[in-house]
Amino acid sequence: MDPESDLDPILIIDDEPSVLFFLRLCLSRRGYRVDTAKSGEEGIKKISANGYSAIITDIKMGALSGDYLLSYLRDVLGNLTPIIGMSGTPWFLDPKKFDAVLYKPCSVKDILSVLHQVIKDSALEGKKNCYGV
Repeated sequence: MDPESDLDPILIIDDEPSVLFFLRLCLSRRGYRVDTAKSGEEGIKKISANGYSAIITDIKMGALSGDYLLSYLRDVLGNLTPIIGMSGTPWFLDPKKFDAVLYKPCSVKDILSVLHQVIKDSALEGKKNCYGV
């Protein structure tokens, strides 16, 4: 059994269906359980109802950006789940705010490496999400 299968799912938030499909496919083939949201609003609803090991979010989306999503999770919900910001427009991304950043396009190897590292760092630091998981 893969160690990743013991983790809470990974949430991917992106307004591009092809990105959601690609990331779900890549991560699930590596043993991760994956949940997706096609908007920041949908992402917040899912985060409010579920625990996640990590969140990968696009920055530039419709009405609710990845930056706003990050602020809402940290400031309003007190959620410490690691958040990876991903963007094809890096000038919109403040890398200091996120646990890690990825610039589109990026390789599967980079995605897996960054995801593994933020989950490992979170476990070492004893971070817990808003559900104490």
